[in-house]
Amino acid sequence: MAIEVNMDHEVCAELFTLSCNKIHSSLEIPTIIRATVTAALAIIPAKAGAAGLLVDGQMAFTECLNGEEWMRLQHRFKSGEGVIGHLMKSGRPYISNNASIEPKANPEIDAQLGGVDQLIAVPIFGHQDGLVGCILVFNSKKEIFSDSDQKQLERLASIASVAIDNAIHISESQRVEADLQKSVATYRTLVEQIPAITYIATLDRSQVLFVSPQVESILGFKQDEFLSHADMWQKQIHKEDRERVLSEVRNAYTSGEAFHSEYRIHAGDGTELWFKDAASTVRDNDQALYLQGVMYDITDRKQFESKLIHMAHFDQLTELANRTLFHDRLNQNIAQAKRHKQKFALLYLDLDGFKEVNDCLGHEAGDELLRETAQKLKESVREIDTVARMGGDEFTVILSDIKNNEDAALVAEKILKSLSRPYESVSADHRVSTSIGIAIYPDDTIEADQLVTAADNAMYQAKNSGKNRFCFK
Repeated sequence: MAIEVNMDHEVCAELFTLSCNKIHSSLEIPTIIRATVTAALAIIPAKAGAAGLLVDGQMAFTECLNGEEWMRLQHRFKSGEGVIGHLMKSGRPYISNNASIEPKANPEIDAQLGGVDQLIAVPIFGHQDGLVGCILVFNSKKEIFSDSDQKQLERLASIASVAIDNAIHISESQRVEADLQKSVATYRTLVEQIPAITYIATLDRSQVLFVSPQVESILGFKQDEFLSHADMWQKQIHKEDRERVLSEVRNAYTSGEAFHSEYRIHAGDGTELWFKDAASTVRDNDQALYLQGVMYDITDRKQFESKLIHMAHFDQLTELANRTLFHDRLNQNIAQAKRHKQKFALLYLDLDGFKEVNDCLGHEAGDELLRETAQKLKESVREIDTVARMGGDEFTVILSDIKNNEDAALVAEKILKSLSRPYESVSADHRVSTSIGIAIYPDDTIEADQLVTAADNAMYQAKNSGKNRFCFK
């Protein structure tokens, strides 16, 4: 029965409006399918109707509306199989008003509906013109479907197509949003558990946009406090490191390379901490968006490294420079004296009476005597001079930038006087003094090894001359 015979245009338009609203009111595809079938039977005088969706290359039906009752209809059609298969293959609507016209509906549907003699099958296309489903209405011979009925179903299929596309799009958006929220939650959980400060900042590092909660436990600053002051990060960098770090930031920003740096930063309570800071640029295609980085507290590592360096260059008993550092300082003095045409003196010392103290009073007393000697030597020279322990009871002093031999002699006299005074760790029964040999650069030699040998020989000359005195080479 054609719609123009039984329904005027106003009623038809109202039905389509109601159908459209109902179809678009849902975001779930099964509900859209049901609303589409209900609308089809309201617009087209048919016995029953169903709608299928294309799933894995087959048109899948799950239920049909027979009058006012929804019936289970579990069947899938392959391309070329029955009316639906014909629609899938051709992509065009199909109308049949004669039971003898092929291809017929599937026998299972025909049997379930109690006889199917007329039908209309209309494809539903997606926004990219791909087949996503179809509308199917059935009837008996009492009513004849017309081309106008087919056109109304095609209009209805267009409405359903838009609704299905919207549902798919929204569902995908919701899935992406859910995945994003899950990723954010996972990232936040991970970030908040690692012993480091993660942050997001502008490309030039002028403003911190996000900082993880660890900023409070590690640095002692509240998140809001750290974020509310744009220059908080820069201000807390140690003044001796600040310019270097900011220069490294500028270089990374200009070159587009990742930022890596190690520097000291002041915590909220004033404590000086070492951090390893690494940040990379987050991009959207070729557009640089922001920096994402992480700051690790490496204070313990730096302290351990400093301790190792100290152990490698300083005598563990006296805290004086050891033999390795002495030779390094000697070479530095030679290079500087050569460059500026200066003189410097090398003093080689050996304690007189140390062996007796060590043998009679024990090693602990001997060690304490060496520590006192080291302190007396440091108090007898300038800060720019180097005092070193060469081993046992032998010491050296490098007197940088002297004018003449008299300058070296004055320091040697001062040392002799200081070391001949009583030691707290040694009784008056044990007298301790020192013998000193002096070599002058460049007067005696310009070679480091020869300068040490010359001072050592002069020291033995002083010892053989009666001890507690100094001799020049």
